[in-house]
Amino acid sequence: MSKKSKNLLRIYNRLKRGPVNIEVIKQWAKSHDLNISERTLYRYLDELEDIVQHNEKLIITEGEKNKKTWKIEYDESSAKLNGFDIQSYLLFKNLMPLPLVKSRKETFVRIENLFYKSYSKSNFEDFSIFADRQISNSYFYDLLSLDGYQKILNDAIWSIQNKREMRLVEVGYDYTCIPQTVAYPIDFLPLQILYHRGVIHLSGVVKGKNKILAIALNQLKKYSLTNNMFDNRDLLAALRREMDNRFGITDNMNNEIYDIEIEFSELTGEFVKHHFWHHSQNFSKLSNGNYVMTLRCGINRELVGWIFQWMSNARVIKPQILQSLVKEKYLEILDNYESDMPLSSNNSFMNTEALDKN
Repeated sequence: MSKKSKNLLRIYNRLKRGPVNIEVIKQWAKSHDLNISERTLYRYLDELEDIVQHNEKLIITEGEKNKKTWKIEYDESSAKLNGFDIQSYLLFKNLMPLPLVKSRKETFVRIENLFYKSYSKSNFEDFSIFADRQISNSYFYDLLSLDGYQKILNDAIWSIQNKREMRLVEVGYDYTCIPQTVAYPIDFLPLQILYHRGVIHLSGVVKGKNKILAIALNQLKKYSLTNNMFDNRDLLAALRREMDNRFGITDNMNNEIYDIEIEFSELTGEFVKHHFWHHSQNFSKLSNGNYVMTLRCGINRELVGWIFQWMSNARVIKPQILQSLVKEKYLEILDNYESDMPLSSNNSFMNTEALDKN
């Protein structure tokens, strides 16, 4: 088979997975070490119309600025869902966050009606009844309700997909230690929908500043959409680097990255080591049966709160600054119980460093 034929076949197989535009197919080619020019990719995509199978049709649509999208449409689906596929859908539906379940009820009904019409000869209804009765979600940590949740989520998705700036006018209470130096309104470059600990966030960059924010959707009290376009390619890489330096998604208290060691009692360590907390995590077992977890990341409110979660079953070995923060917060908690003073909001982890200009 010639090199051209091999490339055409690979592009065809990529198209069968879903629609592409030139940016998507260029990124795909790069990730698969295919050295194909943009001009050649355009030619290959146009030539695919002659090689699709009899029950397929290559559809080309034009969007804004004449941007083309290529996709394969099927006269009838040759892929039949099996019991495992249907169970997978029902698991997704029953285990997803509560606000999504509430805001997309009509969508689930339409999908299940399509399933039933297509697979009425199967036992889809048995799977569905089983899921409603025997697949349960505690929804612990999920939001109870949020007015306008679906609109906010849809607006965020639209802005990300179309690479459009958002104008954030009013943002409510603080989930992720947003620096005090961020003053609203701001022009925001949305990059990613991020689900973390029961809450869906919008991650992006403050325009004109070297600052990445993760803002819970329910924090967005007032905003507007714009038609101002931006290039997200370098920003997505910067977002990944920044989030890799955080424990969870909360902003770090400073710009330092630390080598962290935490000792866990044996039983707690057995639990903790089987879960994902940070990409740098590593566990080693001590001679006494306890575990030491090592991390390399910044220090933030989320990390200290997570350590307190394990109560007397965890102990910070290093760095000293993290040890001191845990002790300091412990003494503040004791003082709250020994004093009649009213509780007040207290966030000593706020990063007060000025935002950098690009």
